[in-house]
Amino acid sequence: MFFVWFQFTNGQEDFPILTEIVTDNAYLFRESETLQLRKKLKAYEAEKTHQIVVLTINNLGNNTVENYALQVFNKNKLGQKNANNGLLILIAKNDRKFRIEVGYGLEPIITDAFASRIIREIMTPKFKKGQFYEGVDLATSEIIKLIDSPKYRDEFTHLIEEENTTPLWEKILIGAMLTLFLSIFLTAGVFIFHLAYTKLINLFRGLVTGKISIITFPFILIQSSIFVLFSIPFMLLPIIFAITAISTQINENNTFDFFDFIEESPFINQNSLIVLVVILFIIIPIIIVFLTRSRKRYEPLKLSFFKNDVKFMSKNFSSSGSRSSYRSSSRSSSSSSFSGGGGSSGGGGASGSW
Repeated sequence: MFFVWFQFTNGQEDFPILTEIVTDNAYLFRESETLQLRKKLKAYEAEKTHQIVVLTINNLGNNTVENYALQVFNKNKLGQKNANNGLLILIAKNDRKFRIEVGYGLEPIITDAFASRIIREIMTPKFKKGQFYEGVDLATSEIIKLIDSPKYRDEFTHLIEEENTTPLWEKILIGAMLTLFLSIFLTAGVFIFHLAYTKLINLFRGLVTGKISIITFPFILIQSSIFVLFSIPFMLLPIIFAITAISTQINENNTFDFFDFIEESPFINQNSLIVLVVILFIIIPIIIVFLTRSRKRYEPLKLSFFKNDVKFMSKNFSSSGSRSSYRSSSRSSSSSSFSGGGGSSGGGGASGSW
């Protein structure tokens, strides 16, 4: 349900269609600087086919800089279709945020670590001084050198490794703290899920035995489903984090990205999510109810349109929200020059602010 909503809201946002390789909508550059930057990046694209695109905007609206950059990148299909060799530099003037968004094809070259270092060492110091053209010009030159020179990339990697050297004892301490924190998250998620799903099963048991009326049922179903949905992130996030951390340790350039997986998977779409919701919140509870009936005191199957069993409701749905739903039901019963080449990005890159 969350991902369907996320995709729907993204579809409503009006992201710019780019007609120039450098688009200065926020007027951060002089006209001569814009022309010079365009000339440089067009010449590089003509020679190497890599598209390095620059966009400045006034504000991000209700978006994060990461989502805005990703949507602009994919809407304009930056980079060549087969090579996915596009790169976008987005600068949001009023929000004082910027991002280097990297296409799939360039991610093994311009890694997140490389993009972060360019942002930290080059762009942020220049932007703090108001030298936006200088920051972008130096950053694009650095990016070009990284793409074109394997030797320079090796030197760059060595510098980053030296910066990121962490003592073994510190890694062990951080690992232990993260394990403890994630274990608490996972335990809380499993506990909440168990309580919420038990209520959901009892709800269906009450429906098929006439203890909960058909009118009351939808209200409690919505309430119980919300609690189940609330518990799922607590269980999933520690697992996703652990998989990502292990994947990073094995191969730093081939990490597992859950949101990339969701976006790329042919099996995860609006229809499959609807089927999953139906299975999780309707089919499985009904199956459990009928499988466990033999273990309970025999109760005949029947339906009640208006009347609720007060004792059953009090025992299984004693929260204030459930009582209010019950009372409510009881009362109701009684009453042009540039275009992308077809490339795409999965969210690789890095963000900064000044």
